[in-house]
Amino acid sequence: MKKLILTVVLAGFFSSVEANEMYRAPSSGDSGTYFIITSEKGNDGILTVLSSRIGKRNAYTDFTKLNVNCETKQYFELGGNSEDGAKKSPSKPLNQWSNSKWVSLVPGSSKSDLVRYVCNKHK
Repeated sequence: MKKLILTVVLAGFFSSVEANEMYRAPSSGDSGTYFIITSEKGNDGILTVLSSRIGKRNAYTDFTKLNVNCETKQYFELGGNSEDGAKKSPSKPLNQWSNSKWVSLVPGSSKSDLVRYVCNKHK
């Protein structure tokens, strides 16, 4: 019985540690690795997504929070920040961006990959 409880506790711990989902791997043109940290669908159908990009040799992590409209295939950046080293989640508050607007996708871009990934996930 103790082994079963320990196994369940450890399984829960490891699944929460691996909660980030990679949606774009490094390539010859971009050495960053891209992850979805969280994605939630609001009552209006708009997704709120927190994503990260871990830079070359784990030197830094950029975090971006954005809204995604799956119907129009557009996104709206809400804020972000950059931190030293590879991080699974932000350790400080994100800077809020007030001059953002809804943006159409550029084919092949990391944001295009992000929108396609989260919209398929939330169908």
